[in-house]
Amino acid sequence: MARRPVLGSLLVCGAATAGLLHQLAFVGPSAQPAVARGLVAARVSADYLERQGPKDADVPFTPTGGGPEHQVVYKKRPFGILRYQPGAGMKGAMAMEIIPKSRYPGDPQGQAFSGGVKAGYVVKSINGADVLSAEFGKIMDLFDDEVADPRFSKSTA
Repeated sequence: MARRPVLGSLLVCGAATAGLLHQLAFVGPSAQPAVARGLVAARVSADYLERQGPKDADVPFTPTGGGPEHQVVYKKRPFGILRYQPGAGMKGAMAMEIIPKSRYPGDPQGQAFSGGVKAGYVVKSINGADVLSAEFGKIMDLFDDEVADPRFSKSTA
């Protein structure tokens, strides 16, 4: 009988620790990478980078700090950001399309909206590591945040 409270306590502590580790910080418009430390969960596909990457209408930007900082903590994937734009020289990342609502309490795809992320926010850090000048592909690998959006489905059904 005493094992259940102990096991439950361990699970709650583990979930709280995992939640604290998924912190992102953005800087408003105008360390060592986790990839180098072996902390990347999975590599993303070229298809993902094509959908998430630059579009012809995007205005080039140079990722710099100094603007007001907006910290967001994500509890699970997907975060609710549909597309990021790389900065000049494929360095840095800017949130470009955010799912504009949270469908229900705890909706993972509404986390960015609920957290106040807006189009034009530049990703400053992931889990405390500065990524302003990191390669765009590495930032996308760190996010590993592919939204299951039917608009991008290649299915004909």
